[in-house]
Amino acid sequence: MNLTDLRNELTTHADDVGAAPDFRHEVATRVRRAKRRRAAAAGAATLAVAAVAAGVVAGIGRPSPAGPAGSATASASAAPMGSDGMPFRIVPDTPGDVVKKGLRYRSQVAGDTLAVGFIGDPGQGQFTLSWQPSTTHVSLSAECYLPGLTQDEAAAYLVTVGLDGSPGFFGSSCSGGGPTQRDLPAGGSVPGEPGRGWTELTVGKAASVRVRLVDAKTRKPAAVDGAQLAGAVYEQGLQHPVLDESGKTVAMLPDMIEHQGYTYSHKLGGNAPLNPWQDLTMGVPPGPAIAVWGSAGDRLAVESPGDGSGMRLTRTPGQSEERGYGSWGSDVLPADQTLRLSLSTTGARPTHGVGFLEIYTLEP
Repeated sequence: MNLTDLRNELTTHADDVGAAPDFRHEVATRVRRAKRRRAAAAGAATLAVAAVAAGVVAGIGRPSPAGPAGSATASASAAPMGSDGMPFRIVPDTPGDVVKKGLRYRSQVAGDTLAVGFIGDPGQGQFTLSWQPSTTHVSLSAECYLPGLTQDEAAAYLVTVGLDGSPGFFGSSCSGGGPTQRDLPAGGSVPGEPGRGWTELTVGKAASVRVRLVDAKTRKPAAVDGAQLAGAVYEQGLQHPVLDESGKTVAMLPDMIEHQGYTYSHKLGGNAPLNPWQDLTMGVPPGPAIAVWGSAGDRLAVESPGDGSGMRLTRTPGQSEERGYGSWGSDVLPADQTLRLSLSTTGARPTHGVGFLEIYTLEP
């Protein structure tokens, strides 16, 4: 997923605190989203230097590899609960956070560490993020806010990210208005193939990526009054692979994920080839917990039937949910509400790919 991606947490400032978000934790649809965005940007001409303000920011010092900040002794059972029935807590500022104008990139989110982050000034249309990689497994975050524009008007623009000196390969739509939450999303696009990392990076060799505001149709640099861009590179923590029927890595899942200020660690899981398929059923620890489930495979996109077929997750007791082949995400499991989970398929199945179900439990 953030992995994973991961939702923003409540702010430490009283005037920013609102109702706890109704969170549908989407861990790493990252690979699928990255491929889609790379395809959208393919063939774009090399971007000219925009006639807007530019900035350069170097990588920050690495924070200690601690978990999310907050009271380690706080009991989750006594914690405030969000509208999704899961505990939440405020994550205070910690050394290494990038904080500016009421916004923040956190230095540590679950197992992921901020390598470099920058929050631009209003009207700043591009900047460069520079750091010295300690791993080739990274995720890229880029945000674009256009105050004064409606959502439809903002859709005419993108924020792109690419290695400095090359066209942007990752594009994200801009949002009308300004940020609504203090914490900016950690991660988003994961460059490279699952398990291989971003092969254009070299550990220990300085790297730079350029973040730009561009026209969505022409991919040429654009300028919008008051536009605010933000970008970050997160180095991913420990992950475990999902293998297809041939033994190839088709997805990587984080060992830790975060939800509403709490860290959840991988506890148990399983996977099975889609063809032949055998349902995956497992008991759920007392909770709260998070289930990550779906399917992955190189050829799922071209082999999926496209008739509504896909994966189905059934809770006992409770309801069932479905998602199409080649996608994956997560669902929250409030304490003592789900005793068993079962992953099955619906409709016709592709001849390749793998389905998987993984459960993460709350860290003490």
